[in-house]
Amino acid sequence: MVIRGPFFSEMAEAIKENQGLILQYVGNEIEAVFGAPVAYDDHPDMAIRAALDMKRRLELLNERLRAQGAKPFRHGIGIHTGAVLAGIIGSKERSSYALVGDTVNLASRIQGLTKEFSCDVILSQTTHDLITGSYQMEQLSAMKLKGKSQDVMVYKLLGQN
Repeated sequence: MVIRGPFFSEMAEAIKENQGLILQYVGNEIEAVFGAPVAYDDHPDMAIRAALDMKRRLELLNERLRAQGAKPFRHGIGIHTGAVLAGIIGSKERSSYALVGDTVNLASRIQGLTKEFSCDVILSQTTHDLITGSYQMEQLSAMKLKGKSQDVMVYKLLGQN
């Protein structure tokens, strides 16, 4: 039974419907960006709305899987906002649009915290301070993350008000 197809399809729809761009699939992960290559002032909110939509879609998908006797999926989403180097990278034989930089690395490290905190979505202080929508969040802790000299405050996204 192929289950990854429906999982990736549902998650991709949530990203696209919120003006996100999928950069790549790496194993069972999806790397996506909001606000590039087209800039949007509210890109942090777009990412938050996509994450909430992904949570909702995963709940529905897992209900269908349980009804079929299949094991449900779990996901972890890390959101961070900052400057990146964005552009086409690669060779003339193979190239792709990609993002590089500390912002990308920190988002990945924040995503890794979802297992430690047993939750779906964690965002950085930077993203928290830039969102304009009304969301329910829980401040977690200042975390020491690889590659960062200062601790990074993180928040658990609970829902939308």
